This record gives sequence, structure tokens and C-alpha cells, in this order.
Amino acid sequence: MTSSLGDAALDQMLASAGLQLTAAQKAELALQLQALATMKERVRQPRGPMAELAHSFGFNAEDLT
Repeated sequence: MTSSLGDAALDQMLASAGLQLTAAQKAELALQLQALATMKERVRQPRGPMAELAHSFGFNAEDLT
């Protein structure tokens, strides 16, 4: 699911938002977009009751594995 935003697409998005970034700022933004894509990939996974311990009560030994 990890995707890479091309330079042309990034430039188009910035232009439509009315933003003018330096090359260094664009490079940092591209890194952050990649980190966000990686985070979204991790979050969008099936999780069991142990993912939200504050909302789970009386779990079994197999839940702890």
C-alpha cells in the first residue's frame, strides 16, 4: 500500500494550494508523506482486543500471545 508521490503530482498539489516551497522544503515534505503512508499501512491492520487494553477486561492466556 505504500505509495510514492511523484514530483509532478507534488508540484500540482502545492500549486493548487497556493504554496511555493523551496527544494529543501519539498524534499522534507516528500519524506513526511512517505512516513505517513507507512504509518497508515501499519494502522490499517486487523487488531485484537490487546490493541486497546483500556477497553478489554477478563482476557484469556491466548490473548496475551
